[in-house]
Amino acid sequence: MLRFRLRKGYAPPIRVKGLRRTSESIATMERFNMGGVQQWVVIRGHDRTRPLLLFFHGGPGASQLGAQRKYLPELEESYVVVNWDYRGAGKNYTPNIPPETMTMGHLLEEARELAVQLLHRFGQRKLFVMGQSFGALFGLRFIYTYPELVHAYVGVNQPTHRAEEERRSYEWVLGEAGSRDVAKAVHQLKEIGSPVDGLYKTMDDFVIQRRWLTKLGGVTYRKSPTQLNVISNLFTPELSWKERVRFPRGFAFSNTHLWAEFVEHNLFKEIKEVKVPVYFVAGEHDRICHDLIFDYADLLSAPHKEVIRFHSSGHIACFEEPEAFLNLMNRDL
Repeated sequence: MLRFRLRKGYAPPIRVKGLRRTSESIATMERFNMGGVQQWVVIRGHDRTRPLLLFFHGGPGASQLGAQRKYLPELEESYVVVNWDYRGAGKNYTPNIPPETMTMGHLLEEARELAVQLLHRFGQRKLFVMGQSFGALFGLRFIYTYPELVHAYVGVNQPTHRAEEERRSYEWVLGEAGSRDVAKAVHQLKEIGSPVDGLYKTMDDFVIQRRWLTKLGGVTYRKSPTQLNVISNLFTPELSWKERVRFPRGFAFSNTHLWAEFVEHNLFKEIKEVKVPVYFVAGEHDRICHDLIFDYADLLSAPHKEVIRFHSSGHIACFEEPEAFLNLMNRDL
C-alpha cells in the first residue's frame, strides 16, 4: 500500500470527527478517458447523491487539488467535488504530450467528455461549475458552449479583458513601487516595459512583473500566496513524488502553450450572453483582474447574475476567505 501511495499518490478518505465514512461517501482517484487519453480525476464527497461540482483550476497549469481540500473541505459536505488537472498540469502532466493538443478548444472538448461521463455515472442531469483565474475564463467558455450540462456557474477572480487587465496590473505595480520608493522594482519594471496586447517580450519579463506584484501585495491580501497556491498543492497526497518533481515543469509547459491564447480573450466582445445563472467572486485587492468584472457583469445577459466582493481577498479569493465562499456555495446556490 505504501509503495502504491508513493508511486501513484492517493485520495485520503472522507472523515467526520476523526471517523472514516464508508457507506455513502466517496473519495477516489480514477482515470477517465478524455481526448483519447486516460487522465486522472479526483472525486470527493460525504454523500455521493449530492450535486456534482466540477472545478476548473487556475494557471494555466496550476493544479489546485491540495488547496481545495485544505481550505474548502466543507464543500464536500454539500457537493460531490470533482477536481481535474487539465492535460499538461499536475497529475496529468507528462513530457510526451503533443503540443498541438494544448489549446483551450481541445481542453474544452475534454471537459465536455468528462462532464458527460460524470453525469451518467452519478445519475444526474446537470452539474455546478466553479473556476478560478484561468479556470474562470475557461469555465465561462464552458458554460457558454455547453449550457445544457450546467445548473449554475461560479467564477472566482474572473478574467474578462486579458490585455487590459495585464496593462492595468503593470501600471499598478509600477506605481506602487514608486510610491513605496522600491528603487529596484521601479528599475526592473521600467526595463521590461508595459505588456503589448497582454504579452511581455519574454516569459522572464512576465515573471519579473509577477514577482514584484506578489511582493507589493497585488496577488493576495494578508495571506501568503506561496502557502495558498504552491505548498498546499505541491505536497497534497494525491500527487506522487514523481508528479511533485514534475509539477513546475507542467506549469511551465502549460504556460508556454496556453498563455498567448489566454491573453487574447476579451469577453466583452466574445461572450455577451449565457443561459445559466452566474455568480462572480471578486477579491477587492486583486491586481491581476482588477474591477473589470463589474463592467462585464453589467454587459452580460444571464438568467441570474451577481458579483460578490470579498473585502479581505486578492486573486485567490475562494481560498483567502473560505468561510465567505462557503456561505455563497451552501446558501445562495
